[in-house]
Amino acid sequence: MHIITIGGATIDIVVSGSRLSTISGNKQEVESITMGIGGGTVNASLAFQACDANVRIVCALGCDTESLWLRTALQRESIDLSLIQSVADQPTGKSVVFLDGSEAHVFAQRGASTHVAPARVVDAAGCTDLLYVTALSPAAELEFSTALRHRSSHFPLIAINPSMRQLATASSAGEYLLSQANLICFNEAEARMLAAKLGGQIPSDILKDGALWMNDIRLHSSQAMLVTLGSRGALFHDGYEIHFMPAEHVSVESTLGAGDAFGATLAFYWAKGYPATAALEAARAYCAKVLQTITANLADSKHTDLQS
Repeated sequence: MHIITIGGATIDIVVSGSRLSTISGNKQEVESITMGIGGGTVNASLAFQACDANVRIVCALGCDTESLWLRTALQRESIDLSLIQSVADQPTGKSVVFLDGSEAHVFAQRGASTHVAPARVVDAAGCTDLLYVTALSPAAELEFSTALRHRSSHFPLIAINPSMRQLATASSAGEYLLSQANLICFNEAEARMLAAKLGGQIPSDILKDGALWMNDIRLHSSQAMLVTLGSRGALFHDGYEIHFMPAEHVSVESTLGAGDAFGATLAFYWAKGYPATAALEAARAYCAKVLQTITANLADSKHTDLQS
C-alpha cells in the first residue's frame, strides 16, 4: 500500500522526572532528557511504516543540523524523503516537552513546519492509495484546498487529522478540506469543537445512546470518523455503523503521539478494507506500544538519553 503523509515535523526534547510547578531558578535534577523525532506527520509515517506500507512524507525542514538529524532518523526507518521541502530562512521545528505526572507540557517552535507547501502532493498522488493529512498552517490549508479543487478524478482516499486551531478557526479552506475527507480522525475535545461549529452538542456522556451523535457531525453520508477517547478507548463510525473499542490497559510512560499512532494505524487498515473491529484492534495494539515509550513514536533513532 502506498501512502503520502503531510504536516509537521519536529525534533522533540522530552524531559521527565520533574514537576514543572516546582522548578525554580536553580538547576533542576531530572530523571532523563530524551531526544527524539516527532510532529504529526512523522508520527503517522512511522505508524504506517510499522504496517509495512510504502510511505512518502511531505514536511518542511530548515537547512540546519537538526534537519540532517531528522532526515537520517526517517531514512533509517525506510521513509521516502523525496517530497521533503527545505526552507532556508527558518529553523527545523522543535518541541520541548515536560512530562509532569500524567500531563505533558509542550513548548513548540514550529519554524519551517509552518511553511510546508502541500500543492505538490496533489501532483504526486497519482499512484498513491491514501493521503493522510495532519495539522496544517492557515497558508498551507488554503493552498491545499485550492489544489484539491483541481485534482484529477482518480485520486486517493483522503484521511484528515485536523488540529484544534483548525477546527476553532473554521476557515472556508478548512471546512472544504473536512468536507472532502473520506476519514476524519480526532480526539474528544476536537470532536466537541466540530459539533459546536456545526451548531450541535455532544452529550457529556460521550458514549450515551450508542454515540448516535456521530451521525450528526459527519459531513457526507459515506464519511468515516474516528474519535479517540484517551484511557476510555475510541469510537469509530465506518460510514455504516458505530463501533466502540475500549483501551488496552498498559503501564503508560507518556501519551505523546498516542493519538497519531491510533489514527494512522486505523486509517491503514480501514483503507485496506479490513472490518472495523479488526482495524480498531490493530490500532489499539500499536497505540499501546507507543504509550509504553517516553517519546512520541517507536522510531529506532538510537536516542541519546542525557542524564542531568
